Amino acid sequence: MPVKLAKTAGFCMGVRRAMNAVLDASHKAEKRIYTLGPLVHNNQAMEMLESKDVRVVSAGEEVDEGRLYIRAHGIAPEKRASLDRPGVEVVDMTCPHVRRAQMIVGRHAKNGYHSIIVGDAGHAEVEGLLGHAGGRGWVVASAEEVAELPAELEPVCVVAQTTQNARRFQEIVPLLEERYPGAEVHNTVCRATDDRQEEVRTLAREVDAVVVVGGRHSANTVRLAEIAREEDVPTYHIETAAELDAAELRGHETVGITAGASTPHWVFGEVVDSVEESLRNRAPWARFLRGLLGFGVHSYLYIGTGSAATTYAALRLLDIEPRLDYLLLTLMYVVSMHIVNCFTDRAAAKLNDPQRMRLLGSWPRAFLVTAILLGGANLVLASMYGRYAFLFMLFSLVAGIGYNLQWIPTWLSRRIGAKAVREIPGSKDFFLALAWATVAVILPCLIEREVPAFPEVCVFLFLFLMVFIRSLVFSISDVEGDRIVGKETFPLVMGLRATQRLVVISLAILFVIACLDIVTPWSAVGGILLLPVCAYVALYLYLAQRRRLSRGVFFEVVVDAQFILTGLLAYSIPHG
Repeated sequence: MPVKLAKTAGFCMGVRRAMNAVLDASHKAEKRIYTLGPLVHNNQAMEMLESKDVRVVSAGEEVDEGRLYIRAHGIAPEKRASLDRPGVEVVDMTCPHVRRAQMIVGRHAKNGYHSIIVGDAGHAEVEGLLGHAGGRGWVVASAEEVAELPAELEPVCVVAQTTQNARRFQEIVPLLEERYPGAEVHNTVCRATDDRQEEVRTLAREVDAVVVVGGRHSANTVRLAEIAREEDVPTYHIETAAELDAAELRGHETVGITAGASTPHWVFGEVVDSVEESLRNRAPWARFLRGLLGFGVHSYLYIGTGSAATTYAALRLLDIEPRLDYLLLTLMYVVSMHIVNCFTDRAAAKLNDPQRMRLLGSWPRAFLVTAILLGGANLVLASMYGRYAFLFMLFSLVAGIGYNLQWIPTWLSRRIGAKAVREIPGSKDFFLALAWATVAVILPCLIEREVPAFPEVCVFLFLFLMVFIRSLVFSISDVEGDRIVGKETFPLVMGLRATQRLVVISLAILFVIACLDIVTPWSAVGGILLLPVCAYVALYLYLAQRRRLSRGVFFEVVVDAQFILTGLLAYSIPHG
C-alpha cells in the first residue's frame, strides 16, 4: 500500500476525555460553557467548539455564571482556587497523567524539594507544574539549560512534561543526576505519548515521506514532526488537507501519516483521503478507475447494488423466484433513503464523510431529484402488486424521510426526550437495519402472500444482523463526528467496549443461524451460503479492529462487499 497510517493518530485519552465532556455539556445547553484557555491546540477543533457556543476565557478573565472547564493541561493550585465563585461550576478535566505529575511535584515541594521539569518553558502544562512546585521549580529542555541551573538546589525531584520527547528526557536525566547526586527521577512522560513517538520513528523508517497532521502550536504534534525528521525522511507538518502539495507527494512511492494528540479525526481523515488520491492517481487509467469507484461508493450506487444482491440471496433462501422487480424495489429504496438522509443530516456528513458530502454537495439538485424519482418509481412499482404493497412502501418511504426531521409532537417528545427519531438512543443503527431487512424480505413475502414462518424469521434476522453489524462498525468509526452533532449512537450511549461486545454477540447469532441451517435445514439452499458470509463478516471485523482498514472509499468497498458476496454465492448455487 502506498499509504501507511499510524495506529495511535488522533486524540489522546486526556484530550478526548475533556472534549467529550465539553461537547456533552454543550448539547444539554443547561448552562453557558467556558474553557479556561483553548481546550486543545488545534484551530479546527476550536472553531468547531466556537460554533457550539463554547467560549474561551483567559486566566485573568472573570466568569460570573455558567460552567467553566479546566483543560487537560491542568493549572496551578492558586489559579484553581481563584476560579471558585458563586454561580460558577468549575469542572476539572486535567488529564490523569498530568495530575500524577502534579501530585509528585506537590508532594516533594511540601518536603522542601526543588522540582526540575524537563519540558518546554511557557507551555500550559509546564506552567501548571511550576505552580505545584511552591516557587522552587525549574524548567530545562537541553544540556545547555542543565548547565545553567544553580548548583545548590538539593534535594531535587525530576519530572517530565507528559508530552515530552521520551528520548530527550532519557538524555537529560543523566546530566541532572550527575549535577545533583541523589536526585529523585520520575518518568512522567505519558505512555501514549511514548508509544506515538516510537511509532512515528518506526513509520519513518518504512516510508519515503511522513505527513504529520496537527496544530503548529501543539507541542506533541511538533515533537512528532521533529522525530520524523531525525530519521532523515522528508516530513510535512500540516494542519489541514488544503496545505498538501499533491505534485510533491507523487514524487514518493510510500507515505506515512500520523497526527498529534489534539488533532480531530475528521481533519486526519481528510488528509488521508487527499494523500491516497494523490498517490493512487498517477496514471490516467488509475485516475479513471478510482474516480469511477469513488463515484459508485459516494453516490450510494455501490451499497444499493449490495442491497439488491442481498435481496436476491434472501429470495433464494426462501425459495421465492428472485424477480428483477423485487431487487429494484430494495435498490431504489436504499439509494433514495441514503441520499435524503445525507442531505437532512449535513452536519454529521461533513465531519464523518467529507468526500461523499463534496460529491453530493457539488450537484445537490441532481441527487435530490434522483432520490425523488427513485422514491416515486418505488411507489409505482409497488402499486402494481396491489394496495397493501403500495401502502407498505409508502409507509417505508415516509418513515425513512422522517428519520431526521423533528415531527414528534411536543407532548410526546417531552416524555421520550426526543423531537426526532434520530435523537432516540441507538436509533440510527437499529432502524437502518430494520428498514433494509423489511423491504428486502417482508415486502416480497407480502406480495407472494407468504405466511411468515420460521424460514422467513431466520432470513429476516440474518439480513438485519448483517446490516446492523455494518452500521455499528461505521458508528464506531464516526464516534467523534456523531458526538459533535449530538447523535445518540450505540457507541456514545453504551461506550465503545460495550458496542464492540454487541458486535461480537451479533456475529455469534449470525453463526448460530447459519449452523441451524445445516443441522436442521430450514432454507432452500442450506448453510453453504450463510457460513462463508459469516466468515467474511468476521474477517472485515478483525481487519477493522486491528486498524488494517482506514475510513474511506476502500473501507466501504471492503465492508459492503459482504452484500455483493452474499448475492454472488446465492447465484452460484444451482436451482432445484
